[in-house]
Amino acid sequence: MHDLYSLCQEHGIASRGVIHVGSHEGQEVPLYQMMGMQNILLVEANPDVYQRLHSNISSFPNVKTANCAICNYNGFARFHVTTSDFCSSILPLKTVTANYPGIVETHEISVPARTLDTLLGEMQLSPQNYNFLNIDIQGAELLAFQGAVGLLQHVEAVNTEVNFEELYEGCAMIDQIDQFLSVFGFHRVATTQYHPTWGDALYVKRR
Repeated sequence: MHDLYSLCQEHGIASRGVIHVGSHEGQEVPLYQMMGMQNILLVEANPDVYQRLHSNISSFPNVKTANCAICNYNGFARFHVTTSDFCSSILPLKTVTANYPGIVETHEISVPARTLDTLLGEMQLSPQNYNFLNIDIQGAELLAFQGAVGLLQHVEAVNTEVNFEELYEGCAMIDQIDQFLSVFGFHRVATTQYHPTWGDALYVKRR
């Protein structure tokens, strides 16, 4: 991940609260604590990974967690579990295995699916307390944004994984992410490409 601490300082993003979707085992919690985030919500879809996440953050009183897939509807989603925890997704693999031969789907499970707006309501959390959004859900990022139109009114910065190739079936390309977030006043200020097919991008809301 690119240097979020420095980028947030550079663009004047206050450390109020962060929602991290696709948080895996909570590796970024020390970073969020260092940034001074007062409210932290971690969302992980894989129930096995979620158990490790919940155990890892037990000593952090300001961290809340949720075990569900985030997308643009409420209900249930088919979750494609792969040989790498980091590559599981609600979208089927497309060119992932061609680019990373060791990563294949092992099985599917059904997981609860929520929009971010619905999840915050169910958890009785105020969107005003979260001004930073970090999304890493393997090609389903645009679906998450489509279900967060209320939250995006309050968010000042978005960090998201972006795709330059269809690694997952139907995943959005970076220009689609650019276009959708621009409707809410965001512009891309940093792009870090880790592989020709994917990377991270930081969007900041125009003041």
